[in-house]
Amino acid sequence: MRLKNVEEYVVVYTKGTNCYSVIKLDMHKAFDRVSWTFLMSALDLFGFPISWRNLIWECISTVTYSIMINGEPSVSFHPSCGLRQGDPLSPYLFIMCMEILSRQLQAAESRHQLLGIKISRYAPLLSHLFYADDAFICCKATPASFESIRDIFHDFEAASGQMINLQKSFIKFSPNSPADFKSHMTSILRMNTADSFGTYLGVPVDLPKCKKNAFRDLLDKITTRISSWASLHLSQPSKFVIINSILIGSLVHILAAVPLPLSVSKKLDSLIAAFWWSKNSSQRSIHWLSQSHLHTPKDTGGLGIKSVTVLSQAYLLKNFWRIHHRPTGILAKYLTPKYRKDFPIPTQKSKVSQPSFVWQGLCKVAATCSEAMAWKVGNGNLINLRTDRWVQGKKPDVRQGQSSLSLALSDLICENGSWKTSLIFRVFDISTAKAILAMEPPLLEIDDYLYWKYTEDGAYTIQSGYKYLLSKLLPKPPQLCVFPWKLIWLVPFSTKFPLFFWRLAHHIIPTKTVLAHRGFSLDTSCPFCRLGPETPEHLFRSCDVIQHVWRASLLGIRSMANSTVSFIKWIADHLLYLHRSASTGFDGLLYFFCVLRSIWLTRNSIVFENAALAPVRILRLADTLHRSHLSLSSLCHEEFQSRQISTLEGMYPPISKATVSYEISICRNPFQDGYVASVVSESCLPQIFHLRASSFFAAYSHALHQFMKIHAFSFTDIAFLVSSQKLCAVLASQQPVPIDARNSLRGIRTFLRSRRNWSVSLATG
Repeated sequence: MRLKNVEEYVVVYTKGTNCYSVIKLDMHKAFDRVSWTFLMSALDLFGFPISWRNLIWECISTVTYSIMINGEPSVSFHPSCGLRQGDPLSPYLFIMCMEILSRQLQAAESRHQLLGIKISRYAPLLSHLFYADDAFICCKATPASFESIRDIFHDFEAASGQMINLQKSFIKFSPNSPADFKSHMTSILRMNTADSFGTYLGVPVDLPKCKKNAFRDLLDKITTRISSWASLHLSQPSKFVIINSILIGSLVHILAAVPLPLSVSKKLDSLIAAFWWSKNSSQRSIHWLSQSHLHTPKDTGGLGIKSVTVLSQAYLLKNFWRIHHRPTGILAKYLTPKYRKDFPIPTQKSKVSQPSFVWQGLCKVAATCSEAMAWKVGNGNLINLRTDRWVQGKKPDVRQGQSSLSLALSDLICENGSWKTSLIFRVFDISTAKAILAMEPPLLEIDDYLYWKYTEDGAYTIQSGYKYLLSKLLPKPPQLCVFPWKLIWLVPFSTKFPLFFWRLAHHIIPTKTVLAHRGFSLDTSCPFCRLGPETPEHLFRSCDVIQHVWRASLLGIRSMANSTVSFIKWIADHLLYLHRSASTGFDGLLYFFCVLRSIWLTRNSIVFENAALAPVRILRLADTLHRSHLSLSSLCHEEFQSRQISTLEGMYPPISKATVSYEISICRNPFQDGYVASVVSESCLPQIFHLRASSFFAAYSHALHQFMKIHAFSFTDIAFLVSSQKLCAVLASQQPVPIDARNSLRGIRTFLRSRRNWSVSLATG
């Protein structure tokens, strides 16, 4: 069993006569001491065929080693045991070996030689938790249990070649254990005792009362890493990659296990923001914008740098989703019995006395996101008819006078799975009743289940949860005028391109007037014309020298042709125009960026290097930048197009002429609510029927499913031709299944599996 959320399993007993213990094991040179004979025997016991065992034997026995002696490699030699660390196969083979130890502990537990512990009265017994070579053994502290564990260790060491590191292994007893009793028990296993487990993979196991102190090492580690990077004088595009890929990525395993205290997560966000704006480690830099601008998504004017505060909440909600949708998993197996009063959706405060720190954070984030979760109707037994969100993700509106009527959701469903139309119109108002009838018919053989409203298939993802929580928890930055944010981030150029326009749009290009506004004392005149203050608009648009540069460029832009348009609107209009007018690639768009970039670089050389003013150098520099970026962007564009073509090829199989073909089409009903489905075949008249659905795709799926039911026993070979490319892609498992058509698609797939000569293809022509 994987070690996760250990805080729940480290049970602290402060009262009672029974004493409990948790043993933390550490293997000495675990991978280097694995016996090959033991590994082959374990694979044989697990049922691996002889061919697989021979392949694995070749992988582990053909390795050779050599030792560096005085800088020279020695003669290579063959080992007789051990697994190569770094080999992607080695962790899986080692887990097979540790599984033998797990089975030995389970056998001792079944013989009542080892008694595990419980985290609650109704939870199952827990005897051990393994993660690679680190193991926790939880048991009732009795001499018989410790002697049984000692014998198991001896047998496992003799068979596998492993050796338990007694110096690094230790035992933690419950606080009610007497000192002489603990001394006697430790003498059996010859291990030391400890009052705290410390950290595991950077995650504190038993959190103290002051949670901030437990994460002090994490803050020190992040501060050290940022300080080492700050001395490298990295560019902002490099920092952008480092923050999102390395810095945030190093915190994922901690965020997935425990919620960070708010003070710690905010401190991490401050460290990341300071690293983003800093130039080096010795000088204090200017924070040009607030943190909310950095954390805002790219398509709304931000940088998309992950907020540790929000990301911690998103990962915590992932644990709740895993508990709810994986009832046989280890989290649900042990936590559901303890916190059963908080299900299905916890409130802000847990209903269970003395909840753990992890569960308290989970309750808070689940209550925050309760509006983003809705119910998919199955048999209707788990849904509250009036208070739950089950009508297309919303709560139903009950008619006046019907609020006291005692009805369950299952009472609205017929025995064949259809809705009771007359009862629905009598209980709910018109809009709610129509929305209920537009839902696909429920499946009585499955239970109701929660789905996430902000993904198409209803499955919770970290990305969708982070985006939702970001809009709920962080303040929204002020909106700019209409700016093509998606365009500048999606074009296949280097990261310098969008970052430059992002700074330009937010008016944080460090021109002289912007610096003077920040309190710097300096001459604000334009370095090109010396006739006006150096504002971003003057520097890149209205300066006389720059106007000549724009006219002489390949774009031939008259920058002051419409002086009433603001500078940001002028930039946005040119970006959109050049993007629409580009016939191949983004040539004009790239050249526009190169001219702006060359203006800024020339300005810096004049200000800081006392270079001579030569407008022709701006255009030469723009041509150089354009040529250097053009080859890279064309390669990215060609790779994107080839990937799209290869994805579409082979999606739809050809139709055999020996089958009966039915072409299905859907359109909106102009006279009533709902859709009209028409089925056309060569051998019979067109069939037209009316149906209600929540979306066009749901209507198409429902119509196809109903028509399959009609012809279930008519023909053996049928080709259904549909005009929905998305439906074909979903049936081919190339796109996620939309939540509003899941029941219909499940029925369609059941028909296609049971009738091999039926097919669904895209109609052409």
